[in-house]
Amino acid sequence: MSDQDTLDDELIRTKAWDSKLLWRLMGWARPHRLHFLLSAAILVALFAVALAGPYIWRLALDGPVREITEGGTDRKGALEHLYVLAAVYGLLVVAHGFLSYFEVAQLARTGQLVIHDLRSKLFAHIQSLDLSFVDERPTGSLVTRVTTDVENLSELFTSGLLVLFFDLFKILALVAILFWINLDLALVVASLTPVLIIVSMLFRGGARRGFREVRAHLARLNGYLQEVLSGVRVVQVFHREQRVSRRFNSLLQPYLQANLKTLLLFSLFFPAISLTVFAIQGTALKVGGGQLITGELEFGAFYQFWIYLAMLVNPIRELGERYNVLQAAFASAERVFAIFDTRPSISKQSEFAAAVSETPIEHLVSFEHVSFAYIENTPVLDDVCFKIPRGHTVAIVGPTGAGKSTIVNLLQRFRDPDAGRLIFDGHDLRGLDPRELRSACGLVLQDEFLFEGSVRENLVMGREAVTEQSLQRALDMSHARDVIERLPNGLEEVLHERASQLSTGERQLLTIARALAGDPKLVILDEATSSVDSATEARIEAATRNLLAGRSALVIAHRLSTIERANHILVLHRGEIRESGTHEELLLLGGLYARLYDLQFTEADEVLEP
Repeated sequence: MSDQDTLDDELIRTKAWDSKLLWRLMGWARPHRLHFLLSAAILVALFAVALAGPYIWRLALDGPVREITEGGTDRKGALEHLYVLAAVYGLLVVAHGFLSYFEVAQLARTGQLVIHDLRSKLFAHIQSLDLSFVDERPTGSLVTRVTTDVENLSELFTSGLLVLFFDLFKILALVAILFWINLDLALVVASLTPVLIIVSMLFRGGARRGFREVRAHLARLNGYLQEVLSGVRVVQVFHREQRVSRRFNSLLQPYLQANLKTLLLFSLFFPAISLTVFAIQGTALKVGGGQLITGELEFGAFYQFWIYLAMLVNPIRELGERYNVLQAAFASAERVFAIFDTRPSISKQSEFAAAVSETPIEHLVSFEHVSFAYIENTPVLDDVCFKIPRGHTVAIVGPTGAGKSTIVNLLQRFRDPDAGRLIFDGHDLRGLDPRELRSACGLVLQDEFLFEGSVRENLVMGREAVTEQSLQRALDMSHARDVIERLPNGLEEVLHERASQLSTGERQLLTIARALAGDPKLVILDEATSSVDSATEARIEAATRNLLAGRSALVIAHRLSTIERANHILVLHRGEIRESGTHEELLLLGGLYARLYDLQFTEADEVLEP
């Protein structure tokens, strides 16, 4: 995908308020509804305690405090009443502190439980998608969706949605209480409150667009960063640091602009909100002060009104922040659900599940008139037909781009053919569960990929069928025993990322041991010795002979010396099988295989000449 295609893919657009999207988000919360109910109960209790505090102040100011200051006759009784109210208020303060702690802790716990489920299932879903989905998208973009985007949803479930609805409840409750305390003051507040709402409404549209652009540019930035860090050796070898830096800065600049645009919205929003709040408070002070002077309003009632007014202003002011969290979550949810909505085309079950009875049982694999294209009208394979008999090794050779690795992709069901069919062990490949198919195959690739973790974990790979006996046997047969013995902790040695402490040949021997440990029906070797020296190649070839002994195998190699012992060799050129036969038959034929063979060994002789 081009940079613009990637940006367009990230800039998913939906409505400013998407009830369907919100409902989908709520679906992730339902399994944890008891935690949300507990969170709501804590919020209600905290609000009740907060309301009780100003009421205690009103009772004190208009009761015992007035009695004492005005020189009432029962001064002792007034003091005792005041002490009781002070004790009650102290208990409310302590309760408020405890409830505030439980509010934060419970909301955070609830949000993390939801996010744990979401992130786990998102990662699992990405792994279930076709290779084409992963290949066509920058790795950094997918990493951003699993990390940053999901983290934004965490804020939604901790300080966003539940608190937003509760803030709306608090606003309605406080407005009702203000009208109960004093009608005139409440009308003043009610007349100016719509201004706060209008300011928030104006803010929300720009916030949604701003957060969407920020996330999109961040995904592009992460994708390029991932690419550069993976190829940092190539960057340094070819002195591309300055060019790479310029490219990084060109992606960083729009990310900066998107962030500045969002910050500008906040810099305008919060002062506008504060100005409106001051106007409300100033007007309430003027009207309330006048009523205090005339005696229409008691001081305790005015103080209670003033505190409740502050409590009302806070949730209204925070509506913008809550909406900000909601918009950031919507922008991230769009991108996350876009992945969830992507379905693999490689299905586990289909109408091809029945056995193909006409397939000869002696052939483990059959390619029957298979055609495939990555790009429409540009076939990579065209009407390919061949069979792999049980216990035989079939090799495929040909120039780069001939379609050799595509055959491996089809045979492992990383992709399905556009035409024709593949038969494995008497079944149409499209009717087999890809996991079962791949567990029956031992795949050794040119890219000897090993994960960070112990050597044992890399060899076993969680397969229940791999026992200690089969693992030890695989180490002996693969000639990887020497590699294990040189490691300080043997099989428990922890490998670095990509097993960087091992040589290419050592990593390749371990991948052969990994394939052997599963006792596969079919062995697939894809350019397994193309990037090692001759001495290491000899060790790998010895291990390979043990791997292939008594098994069906498909071997793909550029080095023709590695496949001379194959039972059958296919010559692939431009997606078609041009020649087939044994090594000797193809040399006698004098065709493409013979020319490739002569070319390789002529070049080798020229290199060895003094």
